[in-house]
Amino acid sequence: MEAYNVRFLQEALDDLEEIVLYIAQDNKTAALMMHDEIIKKASDLSIFPKRGRLVPDKKMREAGYRMLFIKPYIAFYRVISQNVFIYRVIHGAIDYPMLYEKIGGATVPGRPSPNKLRQSNEGDLQF
Repeated sequence: MEAYNVRFLQEALDDLEEIVLYIAQDNKTAALMMHDEIIKKASDLSIFPKRGRLVPDKKMREAGYRMLFIKPYIAFYRVISQNVFIYRVIHGAIDYPMLYEKIGGATVPGRPSPNKLRQSNEGDLQF
């Protein structure tokens, strides 16, 4: 079984930074632990890319989005060829279907939006 490439797109990296900074206001150790937990669970997708469940929202599901729970956060991603693209990491209390337009609502199912994919040297994490 060939491993998949896992990539955090820039918006997901921005989300991760905001999460860490928010938690660090109260507890720097907990912030680092949450960061490491998100990275670890996301990197596990390289072996089990369909581990996350399909998104209940019809439009997002039809576009191939899956959700990975990393309590209390949710990572939204799609599997395309041998790649796992992580689009957003948001708090579970957020009404995520409203974010759909921001994470690629206008994309063709099965393909990341060109403006969402960035080269690795532009800040995306790749495993």
